[in-house]
Amino acid sequence: MCMDMGPYFLIRGDEEISLENVSSVIAGNGKIKLVDVYGKTEELAGAVAEIDLLNRRIVLA
Repeated sequence: MCMDMGPYFLIRGDEEISLENVSSVIAGNGKIKLVDVYGKTEELAGAVAEIDLLNRRIVLA
């Protein structure tokens, strides 16, 4: 049985960004690219430090 526990969050310092409508997270070249379900993209500076599947979060360094 699979239970939906809500969206993942991208953690950057004290900031939490909901990934509710994000379909892809692409890491590379010191940037994180977020692509939402509508095709809109957003780039953030940083690198993935941790992916915590249990707590539904991706932490950036």
